[in-house]
Amino acid sequence: MNILRIAGLMKALSFHQLACALILAALGTFCSPALGAVGTVVAWGGSHQNTPSGLSNIKAISTALDHSLGLRADGTVVAWGYNFNGQCNVPAGLNSVVDIAAGAFFSLALKSDGTVVAWGDDQFEQCQVPPGVTGIKAISAGRGHGLALKSNGTVVAWGDNTYGQGDVPSGLNSVVAVFARWNYSLALKSNGTVVAWGVNDAGQTDVPAGLSNVTALTGGIDYCLALKSDQTVVGWGNYPSLPASLSGVSALAAGDNHSLALAGDGTIAAWGGDETGQTDVPAGLGEVLALGAAWNYSVALVVGGLPGNPFPLTNPTFSSNGFSVSFPTQVGKIYRLEFKDSWADPNWSALSPVTGDGGTMTLADTSATGSQRFYRVRQD
Repeated sequence: MNILRIAGLMKALSFHQLACALILAALGTFCSPALGAVGTVVAWGGSHQNTPSGLSNIKAISTALDHSLGLRADGTVVAWGYNFNGQCNVPAGLNSVVDIAAGAFFSLALKSDGTVVAWGDDQFEQCQVPPGVTGIKAISAGRGHGLALKSNGTVVAWGDNTYGQGDVPSGLNSVVAVFARWNYSLALKSNGTVVAWGVNDAGQTDVPAGLSNVTALTGGIDYCLALKSDQTVVGWGNYPSLPASLSGVSALAAGDNHSLALAGDGTIAAWGGDETGQTDVPAGLGEVLALGAAWNYSVALVVGGLPGNPFPLTNPTFSSNGFSVSFPTQVGKIYRLEFKDSWADPNWSALSPVTGDGGTMTLADTSATGSQRFYRVRQD
């Protein structure tokens, strides 16, 4: 990213990936790349097919066997990966989404009104959300069943029940989180204990005796991981052996035979199978907001995305005809000139995107008429 400050004396600072130019009426204001609670999706490993380049403005991610979901800051959903069963065909007009869950071959979205929308494979009627599934505050999706946490702390399940994964234990309440994976289900209670039901062919529902102080749950097809309040991790089932040095963990993700953890120093620890590079964490990720892991790939939501090649902003011009700025481009990269009239405004307005051809490009905004406007050039 490159930052230009235009107010008398011009000064350029070299960063990466995003470029900003500020037009100011007075000195003393600078551009900041901070994106708050939204970030860019970065994927690695062998089957992160069709991950959109420059997928940004994302505030949550969910991964499954071979597809992923991203929740945008504006409440819309983006999906990518294998789409054999329509699991990536986000319903037209879907908005006001507050939570997402990718199942093995289907997808779920929770709307702000507490209702659930489903699409994709419907072999087990997992996309036929029961009418009574309302007042929901969290969702999760397995192989062919869905779980929903109601605002009163109870759990609802629908879809496949071949292995009892939909048989919510009688009297289960005070639940604060749910997790479904393949053919089993987990619930985290407010007292930090875990309840499990469904298939147990690898010990997935054999919750360790005395397990308590749990704050988060995840798992693969045949194993489970729990994050405790002391930032340590406990596993059961056929889980990849935990690294001896693993501590200070704040987030977990579990794939088929590999796992990820956000460590205390802000880095991602990855362990287990690496047949397709799913544990080869890219260098230079920066601040990590969330993790995802699936069959043989991994996903991270990061502030800013992977470092790219810096590119300078040149010839910034502000006149009665508006604002323009020039910069060198890379072939195939997408560039957008974005602006806002107040730095306090969290939203940027974007002009029409253009595709780089390897030469120098000039982007212009002919609508700039006020005393100040903030600009940035984004490269995707």
